[in-house]
Amino acid sequence: MGQWAKELTGGWGVDSVIDALGPGAPASTMLDAFQALRRGGRAIDIGGMSETLPLNVHWLMDNLIQLIGSNWFSPQEGQEMMDLAEAGLLDLSIFEHHCYPLAQVNEAISGLPNRIGGFSNFVINP
Repeated sequence: MGQWAKELTGGWGVDSVIDALGPGAPASTMLDAFQALRRGGRAIDIGGMSETLPLNVHWLMDNLIQLIGSNWFSPQEGQEMMDLAEAGLLDLSIFEHHCYPLAQVNEAISGLPNRIGGFSNFVINP
């Protein structure tokens, strides 16, 4: 992607890239996307890639590259979604549900990096 984007923009690069890579995606894909950025570009991460991303911070500084992360929603927005779901106004049928009793909460949490895509639903039943 990086080389293709640079060629397409006459060597300048793109203003921004959005990473929506899933948990199984290799870090090399995201690193390639960084190479597509112009000086002063922004990389926005909304994905769930679980592999460690080895970054050359000096290169980021020299090129004024910004990496912006997202936690998908704030605690207040999470509460609003829970309230909508409880009221039956939010359709959660698209999620893959993984239900665990409270005694297995650590097992549930340890499975998060292995989920399929970013839209799995881990439910802890007290």
